[in-house]
Amino acid sequence: MPIYSFSAIETQSNKVIEGKLEAENFRQAKELLREDGKIPTRLDEEAEALDFGQMLQKIPIIGQILKPKVSMAQTSIMTQQLSTLIDAGIPLIESIYLLEQQTPCKRMKEILKNVRANVIAGDSFSKALSRYDKDFTPLYINMIKAGEVSGELDKICFRLSMLLEKYIALQKKMQSAMVYPGVTLAVIIGVVVIVLWAVVPTFKGLFGHYDQELPAPTVMLMGLSDFFVAFWWVIIPSFLFGVGWLVTFCRGPGKPLFDQWILTVPVLGMVFRKIYVSRFIRTLATVTASGVSLVAGLETSTETVDNYVLREALTTAKDSVLMGGGLARPLEMTNAFPLMVVKMVAIGEETGKMEQMLNKSADFLDAEVDHAVTNLTTLIEPLMIVIMGSILLFVALAMYLPMFEMAGMVSG
Repeated sequence: MPIYSFSAIETQSNKVIEGKLEAENFRQAKELLREDGKIPTRLDEEAEALDFGQMLQKIPIIGQILKPKVSMAQTSIMTQQLSTLIDAGIPLIESIYLLEQQTPCKRMKEILKNVRANVIAGDSFSKALSRYDKDFTPLYINMIKAGEVSGELDKICFRLSMLLEKYIALQKKMQSAMVYPGVTLAVIIGVVVIVLWAVVPTFKGLFGHYDQELPAPTVMLMGLSDFFVAFWWVIIPSFLFGVGWLVTFCRGPGKPLFDQWILTVPVLGMVFRKIYVSRFIRTLATVTASGVSLVAGLETSTETVDNYVLREALTTAKDSVLMGGGLARPLEMTNAFPLMVVKMVAIGEETGKMEQMLNKSADFLDAEVDHAVTNLTTLIEPLMIVIMGSILLFVALAMYLPMFEMAGMVSG
């Protein structure tokens, strides 16, 4: 935030004072001075000194990667604390100030400081948060706005914190399931590099005096080793560039194809499908319980589904509800929701207990995700062991087959 140096006259003492303050712009700086009982006579923006990290963040592509962001866990903690403070009767501006002073996150502290200044200048809390759309999702901002309109900001913040905790729990489940294959894959790549770089050249010198034709596995491995040693400076950057391009493609123009493919992968596709559906259902329950209409809730909840195929299906379901139909039938037609969930939503519509039924459906799906993640981990472990064992077996055969033949010739 820009820093302004000023000269001003205090209305009570008529003295001229000088100082500095932080504000979004000149207008806000003047308003802050007037609210503090000062009449500005001079106001100048000071040049902001950037450190090396801030200079890197100014670079278009690198800056987006290096720019710090608020994690979901930090947002959840802040939201829960804000709910407690507002419920205790502390005014919003003072609550934001208390959160700003006690948060250990530097980025969160900066955001809260700027948000507080904007609220003091006359912005609503949701509008001030909307300036930081990279740190707060549209769902978060819309629910804060609903809390301001309904006058139940403390309850909305509490529901938001509970929802974020559920999101974090789902993320941890998937992360824990991916730790073993990730570490194993890194070990496999490391073993292959060491074998091609150090082990094979040593054996190649030993086989240099071997007059017979080498076995096919040995010839293949030695060729790979020679190629890697000669062109490692091309292979490694090309590999990193290829991975980066693939990730960018799958998140950009290739996202519809990737999202459709990931849902068809055995076991893994089922896990992701249930995670997406569970997140959608729980978000919809939280949003509708906060006083948001069902159509608006469907639109907001659909944005939390990070899968193009399911998002399109849910958009179609939203259009059906907008035309006056119920929710259960459109959800069933997407073929993405388990029959149990569809029936529970139908019961919720009939009994008027939609929030309870949606939450129960999300709990049911979370239990299914737990079971599916356990099965996924059980299947991945032996698969990675087979892959590593096959690589080591190939290397061992390639290295020792010539030695066995040499030993046979010597004994003969």
